[in-house]
Amino acid sequence: MENRTKTILTYSAIIIVSLFFFFWGLVKAKSFLAPIAVAALLAMVILPVAQWLENKGLSRGWASLLSTLIILLFFVGLGWVISAQVKGFVQQWPKIKETALSKADQLERFIEKNTGVQLQNSEQILGQAGGVTGAGKEETAPNTDQQGAETPSPSQQSSQTQMSGSSILTTAGSFISRFLGFLGTFLLIFVYIFFFLLYRRKFKKSIIKLTPDEKQDETEKIITESAKVSQSYLFGRLILIIILSVLYSIGLTISGVQQAILVSVLAAVLTLIPYIGNIVGYLLAVGLAFFSGSGVTGAIGVTITFAVTQFVESYILTPYIVGDKVNLNPVFTIIVVVLGSAVWGILGMLIAIPALGIAKVVFDNIPPLEPLGYMFGEEDTKSDSEGDSIFDKTKRWALNKFKSRNGP
Repeated sequence: MENRTKTILTYSAIIIVSLFFFFWGLVKAKSFLAPIAVAALLAMVILPVAQWLENKGLSRGWASLLSTLIILLFFVGLGWVISAQVKGFVQQWPKIKETALSKADQLERFIEKNTGVQLQNSEQILGQAGGVTGAGKEETAPNTDQQGAETPSPSQQSSQTQMSGSSILTTAGSFISRFLGFLGTFLLIFVYIFFFLLYRRKFKKSIIKLTPDEKQDETEKIITESAKVSQSYLFGRLILIIILSVLYSIGLTISGVQQAILVSVLAAVLTLIPYIGNIVGYLLAVGLAFFSGSGVTGAIGVTITFAVTQFVESYILTPYIVGDKVNLNPVFTIIVVVLGSAVWGILGMLIAIPALGIAKVVFDNIPPLEPLGYMFGEEDTKSDSEGDSIFDKTKRWALNKFKSRNGP
């Protein structure tokens, strides 16, 4: 018994130390590994397009190049649209701030009238958030006449001017350096995508050659099945995000939300995170609708838009486009999002869920690792005593309709 306890403690310590150094290595190697990880995921997303082009008679090289250019143009166009929306949001910010102050003042008066509680002035709060307030300006403004402070000499003014110019040059140089670094990483990702598509068969054969001869056929089958499901899952998720962005944009535009496209894209991407993502996207849209001038009517329109879109997503789009082969456990989904944020920041959050989906697919197809795939999924999460709800019946009806239209 004592030896068994020592063995368990030893293996537990080894696992903990190994995980620590593994994640520490991921953090330290972010600049090297992150572009490769993003390129691998995007290559799997665009792989169905490359295969379709090859089936049409194009060589693998041209198909890989055209597929890479397609996804490059997609992200360039998306970046252009989002930047235009952000610019519009910045221009609308004074109006939104003014409306927010007015609403906050009304809320303060209501609370003070009904509870007698004195609240801090909302304008002062926003001023403190910005770093200055009206009162602060009066308090900190120097009165040189009263204090008798001397006017800086010409040499001191020249020194201050030189320091200001040096600061501007330093800031500009830092910005240019960061921009060139981002541009280089961005282009490097698409170089990786091209070569991943071009040499994918060689990578597959290399993995197969690592296994014993008697296991190579089984390994090839596992790789093929895992790749198909992973491609379907990632490609379906991308299509789903695009469709949700369009649906949200239409509804939010009708509801009078400013920068509806920006909010719609964010809300669609956030749907990757179960429950939390939907709530955050909804609150963001309602807040902008309420403070951008649409008022209660706009908030009601946003609520209707999200309710209808979520129903369509959950019971029609997700089963038909993404399928039921990869259903992730919400608990582990949230865990990997938090872990991805801790390791690689926002980028880690974005790639954590697709990475978990791929891991589940691989685990499901490797017998010794099936328990892990089962743990990461939603299998058997419904109680036997629970009957089919109206939503489940609607989901089955919609799937049967789609199947009947597209054949058996």
